[in-house]
Amino acid sequence: MTWDEEPVRVRVPATSANLGPGFDALGLALSLYDEVEARVVPSGLHIDVSGEGAADVTDAEEAHLVVRAMRAAFDDLGGGQPPGLALRCVNRIPHGRGLGSSAAAIVAGILAARALAGAS
Repeated sequence: MTWDEEPVRVRVPATSANLGPGFDALGLALSLYDEVEARVVPSGLHIDVSGEGAADVTDAEEAHLVVRAMRAAFDDLGGGQPPGLALRCVNRIPHGRGLGSSAAAIVAGILAARALAGAS
């Protein structure tokens, strides 16, 4: 597989669920966005995290939720894993407040992996 050498940038909004009678079926996108910039590098895993909860995930490496989502997406796409990854994550969605920070990280990882792999 040929990997895209240009970085990809992904913005994912915070969400709130349990809206009235819609329970978990209705959600609301909010104007807080996590941003992820990802690029393929020759080797290793390099993650720079700033913003909300950065201290909690700075040393996460392969356990970082964006990385885990990217790895799963690369596997699902069938092209194998890239030789290395560099990520820059700017967290604006507070962790543990019910605003979808985990979901945003997963969606950002999937979208970034698809873009780097050239999936449509």
